[in-house]
Amino acid sequence: MMQAGIFTGYFPYELEEVAKRIRALGFNTVQLDLHFKDIDLAAGQITRDKARKVRDTFRDHNLPVCCVSGYTNIIHPDKAERERRLAYLKEIIRNAREFGSAYVISETGTYNTESDWVHDPRNKTEEGFEECRKVISDLAQTAYDHGAVFLLETYVNNVVGSVEETVRMFAQVDHPGLGLLMDPTNYFEAHNIDRMDQVLNQVFDTLTDKIKIAHAKDVKRSGTDKT
Repeated sequence: MMQAGIFTGYFPYELEEVAKRIRALGFNTVQLDLHFKDIDLAAGQITRDKARKVRDTFRDHNLPVCCVSGYTNIIHPDKAERERRLAYLKEIIRNAREFGSAYVISETGTYNTESDWVHDPRNKTEEGFEECRKVISDLAQTAYDHGAVFLLETYVNNVVGSVEETVRMFAQVDHPGLGLLMDPTNYFEAHNIDRMDQVLNQVFDTLTDKIKIAHAKDVKRSGTDKT
């Protein structure tokens, strides 16, 4: 049976209040964003007791945690900043089971220096792909070592954005510690938005066995200056 959930980050309150509000809306699972007004889950601050408190609070409201957000730029061009971000992501991965889920999600990053969400030409180079592959392989192993699974989420402006790039990454990182967060709208750009059915069929035909969690949202053209 498919469970319908929502990001906890949409609710900027204390932990208990977040759980109450989400349950009142009729959802029956959550994607856990590590931001609550009454509990510090920043880098270096995650403990087993804190993680279990978060897990148990949502369980008490019949809201099991289906996955944990670890979104960051995993290939940030500043190496020191990249290491800082990866260290926090790995901290989340190591504690994923205590939060109540084996799954931790991040997109695949960009070499853009101004924004985590903006394209950079290096993203589509062989060197950029290989560097990203090494990072993802390391994250998959870290997850596996701690009974978790790192979920790759594609995004058109990142290194892994197309169906073909996603298939290639999974072929090169064939690892039990790696899975796919399926967000169909993240595959669409101006060149393929009019072929939605074809692209979606391609995703499910080639990647079904990798999909662990799915997001649902709509997408439409946003103007000639957007891709």
